[in-house]
Amino acid sequence: MTLLTAGILIIGDEILSGRTQDTNANFIAKNLTSSGIKLEEIKVIQDKKNIIIDSVKLFSKKYTYVFTTGGIGPTHDDITSESIAEAFNKKYGINKEAFNILEKYYPEGEFNKSRQRMTKMPTDAQLIYNPMTAAPGFILKNVHVLPGVPKIMEVMFIDVLKNLKKGKPKKITTINTTLYESKIAPYLKEIQSKYEECSIGSYPYFNFLSNTGGVNIVISSWTMSSLDDVKKEIIEMIKLNSGNYSIV
Repeated sequence: MTLLTAGILIIGDEILSGRTQDTNANFIAKNLTSSGIKLEEIKVIQDKKNIIIDSVKLFSKKYTYVFTTGGIGPTHDDITSESIAEAFNKKYGINKEAFNILEKYYPEGEFNKSRQRMTKMPTDAQLIYNPMTAAPGFILKNVHVLPGVPKIMEVMFIDVLKNLKKGKPKKITTINTTLYESKIAPYLKEIQSKYEECSIGSYPYFNFLSNTGGVNIVISSWTMSSLDDVKKEIIEMIKLNSGNYSIV
Protein backbone atom coordinates (compact mmCIF):
# COMPACT_ATOMS: atom_id res chain seq x y z
CA MET A 1 0.00 0.00 0.00
CA THR A 2 1.36 3.39 -1.01
CA LEU A 3 1.07 5.82 1.87
CA LEU A 4 -0.42 9.21 1.02
CA THR A 5 1.53 12.04 2.62
CA ALA A 6 1.06 15.74 3.22
CA GLY A 7 2.87 18.89 4.30
CA ILE A 8 1.43 22.18 5.58
CA LEU A 9 2.93 25.63 5.07
CA ILE A 10 1.55 28.29 7.40
CA ILE A 11 2.41 31.62 5.79
CA GLY A 12 2.37 34.84 7.78
CA ASP A 13 4.56 37.19 9.78
CA GLU A 14 1.69 37.60 12.26
CA ILE A 15 1.98 33.93 13.23
CA LEU A 16 5.74 34.13 13.77
CA SER A 17 5.43 37.32 15.83
CA GLY A 18 2.90 35.74 18.17
CA ARG A 19 0.21 38.31 17.39
CA THR A 20 -2.00 35.60 15.89
CA GLN A 21 -2.34 32.03 17.10
CA ASP A 22 -2.50 29.43 14.35
CA THR A 23 -5.33 26.90 14.58
CA ASN A 24 -5.39 25.94 10.91
CA ALA A 25 -2.64 23.33 11.10
CA ASN A 26 -4.42 21.48 13.90
CA PHE A 27 -7.70 21.43 11.99
CA ILE A 28 -6.06 20.21 8.78
CA ALA A 29 -3.99 17.60 10.65
CA LYS A 30 -6.98 15.99 12.35
CA ASN A 31 -8.93 15.75 9.11
CA LEU A 32 -5.98 14.37 7.16
CA THR A 33 -5.33 11.67 9.76
CA SER A 34 -8.96 10.53 9.75
CA SER A 35 -8.81 10.43 5.94
CA GLY A 36 -5.77 8.16 5.80
CA ILE A 37 -3.34 10.88 4.74
CA LYS A 38 -0.15 11.05 6.81
CA LEU A 39 0.86 14.59 7.73
CA GLU A 40 4.66 14.56 7.86
CA GLU A 41 5.61 18.20 8.26
CA ILE A 42 4.23 21.58 9.33
CA LYS A 43 6.31 24.67 8.67
CA VAL A 44 5.58 28.31 9.58
CA ILE A 45 7.23 30.79 7.22
CA GLN A 46 7.52 34.52 6.64
CA ASP A 47 5.71 36.62 4.04
CA LYS A 48 8.86 36.69 1.91
CA LYS A 49 8.77 35.65 -1.73
CA ASN A 50 12.02 33.69 -1.83
CA ILE A 51 11.09 31.75 1.31
CA ILE A 52 7.62 30.92 0.00
CA ILE A 53 9.01 29.84 -3.38
CA ASP A 54 11.70 27.60 -1.91
CA SER A 55 9.35 26.04 0.65
CA VAL A 56 6.56 25.35 -1.85
CA LYS A 57 8.93 23.75 -4.36
CA LEU A 58 10.49 21.54 -1.70
CA PHE A 59 7.16 20.45 -0.18
CA SER A 60 5.64 19.80 -3.61
CA LYS A 61 8.45 17.33 -4.38
CA LYS A 62 8.35 15.63 -0.97
CA TYR A 63 4.64 15.08 -0.38
CA THR A 64 1.53 13.80 -2.13
CA TYR A 65 -0.43 16.89 -1.07
CA VAL A 66 0.64 20.35 0.08
CA PHE A 67 -1.60 22.85 1.86
CA THR A 68 -0.76 26.51 2.35
CA THR A 69 -2.72 28.96 4.50
CA GLY A 70 -2.44 32.72 4.49
CA GLY A 71 -1.26 35.47 2.19
CA ILE A 72 -4.05 35.53 -0.41
CA GLY A 73 -5.92 38.62 0.79
CA PRO A 74 -6.17 42.14 -0.70
CA THR A 75 -3.18 43.86 0.93
CA HIS A 76 0.35 44.52 -0.32
CA ASP A 77 1.91 41.86 1.90
CA ASP A 78 -0.38 39.11 0.55
CA ILE A 79 2.14 37.60 -1.84
CA THR A 80 1.42 33.88 -1.65
CA SER A 81 -0.32 33.65 -5.05
CA GLU A 82 2.39 35.43 -7.02
CA SER A 83 5.10 33.51 -5.19
CA ILE A 84 3.53 30.16 -6.07
CA ALA A 85 3.16 31.26 -9.69
CA GLU A 86 6.89 31.98 -9.78
CA ALA A 87 7.70 28.70 -8.03
CA PHE A 88 6.12 26.76 -10.90
CA ASN A 89 7.11 29.15 -13.71
CA LYS A 90 3.53 30.20 -14.37
CA LYS A 91 2.24 33.58 -15.47
CA TYR A 92 0.53 35.57 -12.73
CA GLY A 93 -2.61 37.51 -13.54
CA ILE A 94 -6.35 37.90 -13.17
CA ASN A 95 -8.36 34.70 -13.24
CA LYS A 96 -11.51 35.55 -15.19
CA GLU A 97 -13.77 33.19 -13.25
CA ALA A 98 -12.53 34.51 -9.90
CA PHE A 99 -12.98 38.08 -11.17
CA ASN A 100 -16.59 37.38 -12.19
CA ILE A 101 -17.36 35.75 -8.84
CA LEU A 102 -16.12 38.72 -6.82
CA GLU A 103 -17.59 41.32 -9.17
CA LYS A 104 -21.03 39.80 -8.55
CA TYR A 105 -20.40 39.43 -4.81
CA TYR A 106 -19.55 43.06 -4.01
CA PRO A 107 -22.08 45.89 -4.30
CA GLU A 108 -21.59 48.21 -7.26
CA GLY A 109 -18.60 50.48 -6.75
CA GLU A 110 -17.06 48.38 -3.94
CA PHE A 111 -15.04 45.97 -6.05
CA ASN A 112 -11.94 48.15 -5.86
CA LYS A 113 -8.36 47.49 -6.96
CA SER A 114 -7.39 46.01 -3.60
CA ARG A 115 -10.19 43.45 -3.80
CA GLN A 116 -9.36 42.74 -7.41
CA ARG A 117 -5.92 41.58 -6.22
CA MET A 118 -7.68 38.51 -4.78
CA THR A 119 -8.55 37.38 -8.33
CA LYS A 120 -4.91 37.26 -9.40
CA MET A 121 -3.28 33.84 -9.40
CA PRO A 122 -1.14 31.52 -11.54
CA THR A 123 -2.40 30.50 -14.97
CA ASP A 124 -3.87 26.97 -15.08
CA ALA A 125 -4.93 27.23 -11.42
CA GLN A 126 -8.11 25.42 -10.42
CA LEU A 127 -10.34 27.46 -8.12
CA ILE A 128 -11.24 26.44 -4.58
CA TYR A 129 -14.63 28.04 -4.05
CA ASN A 130 -15.39 30.12 -0.96
CA PRO A 131 -19.04 29.96 0.17
CA MET A 132 -18.48 32.47 2.99
CA THR A 133 -16.76 35.53 1.52
CA ALA A 134 -16.52 34.53 -2.16
CA ALA A 135 -12.75 35.13 -2.59
CA PRO A 136 -11.45 31.78 -3.88
CA GLY A 137 -8.30 29.86 -3.18
CA PHE A 138 -6.73 27.67 -5.83
CA ILE A 139 -4.98 24.42 -6.65
CA LEU A 140 -1.81 24.26 -8.72
CA LYS A 141 -0.26 20.83 -9.26
CA ASN A 142 -0.42 19.22 -5.79
CA VAL A 143 -0.46 22.53 -3.88
CA HIS A 144 -3.75 23.66 -2.32
CA VAL A 145 -3.73 27.38 -1.52
CA LEU A 146 -6.14 28.43 1.24
CA PRO A 147 -6.87 31.62 3.21
CA GLY A 148 -5.55 32.19 6.71
CA VAL A 149 -8.85 33.13 8.40
CA PRO A 150 -9.73 29.93 10.27
CA LYS A 151 -13.51 29.73 9.78
CA ILE A 152 -13.20 30.42 6.06
CA MET A 153 -10.23 28.07 5.67
CA GLU A 154 -12.05 25.24 7.44
CA VAL A 155 -15.08 25.34 5.14
CA MET A 156 -12.89 25.48 2.04
CA PHE A 157 -10.58 22.71 3.25
CA ILE A 158 -13.45 20.31 3.91
CA ASP A 159 -14.60 20.88 0.34
CA VAL A 160 -11.07 20.21 -0.96
CA LEU A 161 -10.81 17.04 1.14
CA LYS A 162 -13.85 15.53 -0.58
CA ASN A 163 -11.91 15.35 -3.84
CA LEU A 164 -8.61 13.98 -2.51
CA LYS A 165 -7.58 10.37 -2.76
CA LYS A 166 -7.95 8.77 0.66
CA GLY A 167 -6.04 6.03 2.43
CA LYS A 168 -6.80 3.82 5.41
CA PRO A 169 -7.24 5.95 8.55
CA LYS A 170 -4.48 5.79 11.13
CA LYS A 171 -5.30 3.39 13.96
CA ILE A 172 -4.97 5.11 17.35
CA THR A 173 -5.58 3.87 20.89
CA THR A 174 -4.88 5.76 24.11
CA ILE A 175 -4.32 4.05 27.46
CA ASN A 176 -4.32 6.15 30.61
CA THR A 177 -2.38 4.94 33.63
CA THR A 178 -1.74 6.27 37.13
CA LEU A 179 1.87 5.09 36.95
CA TYR A 180 4.54 7.70 36.30
CA GLU A 181 6.63 7.87 33.15
CA SER A 182 9.89 7.09 34.94
CA LYS A 183 8.38 3.81 36.14
CA ILE A 184 7.09 2.54 32.82
CA ALA A 185 9.71 3.95 30.41
CA PRO A 186 11.95 0.81 30.29
CA TYR A 187 8.95 -1.46 29.71
CA LEU A 188 7.54 0.72 26.94
CA LYS A 189 10.92 0.71 25.22
CA GLU A 190 10.95 -3.08 25.28
CA ILE A 191 7.40 -3.34 23.89
CA GLN A 192 8.18 -0.77 21.21
CA SER A 193 11.15 -2.83 20.01
CA LYS A 194 8.78 -5.76 19.38
CA TYR A 195 6.30 -3.77 17.31
CA GLU A 196 8.22 -1.66 14.81
CA GLU A 197 5.17 -0.94 12.66
CA CYS A 198 3.53 1.08 15.40
CA SER A 199 4.50 4.12 17.43
CA ILE A 200 4.17 4.12 21.21
CA GLY A 201 4.24 7.58 22.77
CA SER A 202 4.01 8.48 26.45
CA TYR A 203 2.58 11.83 27.51
CA PRO A 204 2.75 12.63 31.23
CA TYR A 205 0.31 14.93 33.01
CA PHE A 206 0.03 16.32 36.53
CA ASN A 207 -2.87 17.94 38.38
CA PHE A 208 -1.40 20.25 41.00
CA LEU A 209 -4.75 20.86 42.71
CA SER A 210 -5.45 17.18 43.39
CA ASN A 211 -1.76 16.20 43.54
CA THR A 212 -2.37 13.40 41.09
CA GLY A 213 -0.74 12.48 37.82
CA GLY A 214 0.04 9.75 35.38
CA VAL A 215 0.67 9.07 31.73
CA ASN A 216 -1.39 8.83 28.57
CA ILE A 217 0.15 6.10 26.39
CA VAL A 218 -0.75 6.56 22.74
CA ILE A 219 -0.41 3.61 20.36
CA SER A 220 -0.73 4.38 16.66
CA SER A 221 -0.02 2.77 13.32
CA TRP A 222 -0.68 3.39 9.64
CA THR A 223 0.04 -0.18 8.57
CA MET A 224 -0.94 -2.67 11.30
CA SER A 225 -4.29 -4.40 10.89
CA SER A 226 -4.92 -4.32 14.65
CA LEU A 227 -3.41 -2.73 17.75
CA ASP A 228 -4.93 -5.30 20.11
CA ASP A 229 -1.71 -7.24 20.80
CA VAL A 230 0.23 -4.08 21.64
CA LYS A 231 -2.59 -2.79 23.82
CA LYS A 232 -2.77 -6.12 25.67
CA GLU A 233 0.96 -6.13 26.46
CA ILE A 234 0.89 -2.55 27.76
CA ILE A 235 -2.12 -3.27 29.97
CA GLU A 236 -0.43 -6.37 31.37
CA MET A 237 2.71 -4.33 32.05
CA ILE A 238 0.65 -1.74 33.95
CA LYS A 239 -1.04 -4.43 36.04
CA LEU A 240 2.29 -6.11 36.88
CA ASN A 241 3.50 -2.76 38.20
CA SER A 242 0.37 -2.34 40.35
CA GLY A 243 -1.00 0.52 38.28
CA ASN A 244 -4.53 1.39 37.26
CA TYR A 245 -5.51 1.96 33.67
CA SER A 246 -8.38 3.03 31.44
CA ILE A 247 -8.92 3.28 27.70
CA VAL A 248 -9.58 6.91 26.72
